[in-house]
Amino acid sequence: MIFVISVFFLLWFGNFGEKVKIREGEKIIEKISDYNTKNGHLPNSLKDIGIEERLEGPFFYTQWDSVNYMLYFSTGVGESMNYYSDTKEWDYRLRGMGEYK
Repeated sequence: MIFVISVFFLLWFGNFGEKVKIREGEKIIEKISDYNTKNGHLPNSLKDIGIEERLEGPFFYTQWDSVNYMLYFSTGVGESMNYYSDTKEWDYRLRGMGEYK
């Protein structure tokens, strides 16, 4: 019984942490949008919008082309939660831009 309760809390708190990161990511997405509106192009890096980029994250940014980008954070070893600007959605699946499936 204690094991089941422990697993439940681990999953719940893990999911809660992910939701917090998504909310933080939404603020970064807004900064990217503001930068794009003001400058007419996407930032080259998170540093352009005042966010220090570190090797350990927590957020990573990849510009795909002049209008599309991906923002992501790690959810575990080899796993991430990814925001795709072309669909404006968060997704666990790793894909390229324009691959909606």
